[in-house]
Formats: sequence, C-alpha cells, structure tokens
Amino acid sequence: MWHPAELTDAAARRIAEADQTLRREQAVQGLDALDEVALHPLLAEAFKQAGLGVREEQPYPGTYARRPLPRDRERCDLVLLPPGSTSLLDPLALLQMHAARQATLFASVRQPVPAGASPEDAFWLEVKSVAQVCYVEGVPVPNTSYARQLVRGPALDLAKLAREPMINAGGSLVLLFGASEDVVRHDLGMMTRAMIDRDLPISSPSVEVTPIADRAGNACVGLCLVPLRAVRER
Repeated sequence: MWHPAELTDAAARRIAEADQTLRREQAVQGLDALDEVALHPLLAEAFKQAGLGVREEQPYPGTYARRPLPRDRERCDLVLLPPGSTSLLDPLALLQMHAARQATLFASVRQPVPAGASPEDAFWLEVKSVAQVCYVEGVPVPNTSYARQLVRGPALDLAKLAREPMINAGGSLVLLFGASEDVVRHDLGMMTRAMIDRDLPISSPSVEVTPIADRAGNACVGLCLVPLRAVRER
C-alpha cells in the first residue's frame, strides 16, 4: 500500500516549490536555514497534496498498557493516513475510554468503535534535517557534527520505529542540504551503509535530489526515505 518512492517524490516536489517561492521573494535565507520542526508543515502539505491524511506529532501506539501520562509518551513527527482517512485511532485513548465507561451505569451497553485509521494501517514518518553548512545564531558555518548527525539521528528513529509492535509501515525521511548532487548522493549512500552495518531492519531507500538557491554553500537538498522492512519480513 505504501510506496516510499511516491512519498519521496511528493516531498521533493513541495520542497522545490517552496524554494522557488523564496527565490521570487529574494529571501535572504533559504530552506536550509529552517530548523527541523519548521520543515514539518511543509512536508505535511506535500503529503496532503498527494491525497493522504496527515497527523503531526502523534503519540506512538505501543506500550499503552502501562498507561503513561500524555507528557511521557514519545511522539512521531508525521503520521500518514490512507486516502479518505482524517483521524488516527489511539489505543491508549480507547483503553481509557473503556475504563471510564466501566465505572458507570453504562458499562454493559455496547459502544461503537470511534472512526479512524488504525496504527497498523498508517505510515509513521520521522524527519531529520542535516546540512553541510548550517546556521548558528543566523550565521552560516561549516557543520562540525555533520557525519554524526547524518547517521545517529535517523538510526535512532528507525530503531524506535522497529520496536513498536503496532507499526507495520514507517521510516526515516532525511533532508540533506549539501554543496552538490554528487556529494549529497554519496553521503546518503554512506549513511545507508552505516545503517546496514548496525543491522537495522530497513529496505532499500528512495532518494530524490533537487537544486535550491545557494545562499550559504548548500546548493541542493537530497531527500532520502529509509523505510522499515515490510512487516512480513521482520
């Protein structure tokens, strides 16, 4: 049902449109100056344009039996829903609803299950943004943590996704801002090999590279979606 190449293509098209808008505005800073969270709405819009439902900052569905407080639940950057779906069922919320009803006179009355996509049918997407030249207090400087950021963050996200028993489909979307397409593709390939060396349960990544206005040393952005292996292979 979920095709990583289609998701990557949709995100790349929206990134290219946003860059063109900044060019027309003659903006001083480009997309590479945005922090990771600021990119989430842009990506969410890309997937909505592709006909998908999108939920931002959604709690992970697993370990709900321990009934953690809302503030203690880990959250996923973007959750993509099948076409026609606008809401996502939360197992913990359903459990709490059931427990509350059991304490009332209506405990024996059968209640319909709320509408919404199940966690197993959604695509859980974590986003990471890395740049060869990054902005520190508004000033572009070489990223001295570049190699570590490129591998560590996405690897941790994939490991977290893989631990979730109710997640059948998901992945890490890495936006890599760099000097040239050759450099970006090479470094994304090295990132993927490092993930394989860590024995992470991943499938072949989908990569798109689009040029952006070079304002600080980043002339393009590579979008690399590294998906979890299909549930039947895990």
